[in-house]
Order: sequence, then C-alpha cells, then structure tokens
Amino acid sequence: MGATDGDATAFGDVEAATRGAIAELGELADVQKALAETAYRLARALDSGTKGMAISATAKELRETLTAIKEASDAGDAASQLEAFMSSAVGDGSY
Repeated sequence: MGATDGDATAFGDVEAATRGAIAELGELADVQKALAETAYRLARALDSGTKGMAISATAKELRETLTAIKEASDAGDAASQLEAFMSSAVGDGSY
C-alpha cells in the first residue's frame, strides 16, 4: 500500500492538512507526485512526534516542498495559457 492509499481518518493533523492542500491543486504532474509523496512523509514525521530542532528542520523542509509543488503547478498553468495563446488566431483576443 502506497503513502497515498488508505483511510483519511488514519492521518495525523499535519498529514491530513498537507493532503488537503495538495488535493486542492488537482491533477499532479510526475514531478509533483514525487514531491507530494515527500510532503506526506515529512508531515507524517511531524505527526509522529519529531522532537527538538528536528521539528523546525522538518517543518521547514515540508514548507519548501509544498512551495515547490505549488510553483510546479503555477508553471504548468502558465505554460498551458501560453500554448493556448500561441494557438489562437492573431487578433482574436481569446485564449
């Protein structure tokens, strides 16, 4: 069973919130799927009682991973918009 499988009620608070945030992005590209799995594992580590300075380091890495997923999503949206614009007839104003 993969990290993305299972019952949502079995997740801790941080992992549940992380999964919810990632789900809001919709369909993920391959690189985003790998980053999502990393984010789930980091969130699980925070939920399982990471201690001391490891909490800060893990939280920072989770934040950076979520940012990378979002940036990859934004880049994909921008590329899709540019492709649509470039495919439209000149001067038709649509995309």
